[in-house]
Amino acid sequence: MATSAEPRGLAVGEMRLASFDRQFAQQVRVQRPDRYRLLDALPADMPRIARGAGVSYVAASFGNEAVSLDMRGFQRLLAFDIRTGLLCVEAGASIGDVQRFLLPRGWYLPIAPGHPRATIGGCIAADVHGKNPARDGTFRALVEELQLHVPGRGLLSLDPHHDADLFAATCGGLGLTGTITRATLRLARPPRAIALRRVAVANLADGARVLREAANAHVLYGWHDGQAARFGSGVINVGLADDEAEPPRFDLSPARDLPATLAPLPLTVWNARGIALANRWLRRRWCQPGMTALALPAALFPLNDARWYFAGYGKAGLVELQWLIPHPRFEAFAAALAECVARTRPRIALLSSKLFDGRAQGLAFDGKGIALALHLAAPAAPAQHAFCEQFAQLALAHEGRPNLIKDSSLDASTLRAALPDFEVRRLALARYNADGRCRSELTRRLAL
Repeated sequence: MATSAEPRGLAVGEMRLASFDRQFAQQVRVQRPDRYRLLDALPADMPRIARGAGVSYVAASFGNEAVSLDMRGFQRLLAFDIRTGLLCVEAGASIGDVQRFLLPRGWYLPIAPGHPRATIGGCIAADVHGKNPARDGTFRALVEELQLHVPGRGLLSLDPHHDADLFAATCGGLGLTGTITRATLRLARPPRAIALRRVAVANLADGARVLREAANAHVLYGWHDGQAARFGSGVINVGLADDEAEPPRFDLSPARDLPATLAPLPLTVWNARGIALANRWLRRRWCQPGMTALALPAALFPLNDARWYFAGYGKAGLVELQWLIPHPRFEAFAAALAECVARTRPRIALLSSKLFDGRAQGLAFDGKGIALALHLAAPAAPAQHAFCEQFAQLALAHEGRPNLIKDSSLDASTLRAALPDFEVRRLALARYNADGRCRSELTRRLAL
């Protein structure tokens, strides 16, 4: 969010920016370049960090010592080969705009975060995952080539074979290697529609079994009740390609991309009673057997209609805990977590699960196992804060891996404990940011 007009070009203005989860807000300097030459307008030694749409949960694109480079002025589609499915696009283009252009032409990006306003550059810097990371991998799997602006060095072209180490460090590098300006992406042919099957599960271990059995689905994720009495029960959504069905109508116009957030409500609605009512409604709506036809854009962007959900957290915001637990440890972790929830009764407004089958690279969120994401209301409340700490300790005890771009409760000591080779990974990034020129509130908090 911002509190003043957005500066453009050479101007550097002050704005108040906040993380999507509302755990961090700062008055910072912002520049919005709209020409490539303006990327060199700042002094080479001035701290900076690239910013896309600002829809990441954590403060990854601003910090009180750095200029935020708002890259939304770079949003052109530069080249498209309809025969081979290659697209060259500037880093400030939104995922929603790119999918809107591609779908009528028979192509799409199979890996996309839940919000259509997320930018291409942000997706690369965070190495985001989509609706089934076990099948599709993370966003770096789509990147054939990228262009990076490095102060003092200008624009560099990188790919997995040319300057491969810098390319690998930039994908999931949180903007620390420089400013991504454009990328060439490899596309896929979209299904005509998604046939969504909902499979009811009794607990998290049962959900993990269904996720593993459906590993090749286009859409695959679980919703689970986070309340102690029914903890882990819920539904696994299995979306299979349906090229015979007539897809439901879905508005692809730019107006369909709703504002990223609404003003928070004065008080949170996600108290114990509100969560219980929402879970009861979701159980009646989602946990019934059967098939539902779903338009592909609706499957790609489930957060587009969730503005009231996030506003309902109130001014205190939320914290998302997201950890990936290896398969051999997941059932024991799930049992320990159920016991912890029964004992502490935290306010978990949302609990979801996903299947991963990748390889951990750098600091990015990937590997082989089951990922759980929990949304906690009123995270600063003592009981909620204590649960965050207990959850992290449980995850560490079961060899879990945290998602840096989702969890504002993470600190440097927890991250070091989770990644035994943290120092090696940190130094690999630091070789391209030796003077600490690129920095953010996130990198300060995690000692990167």
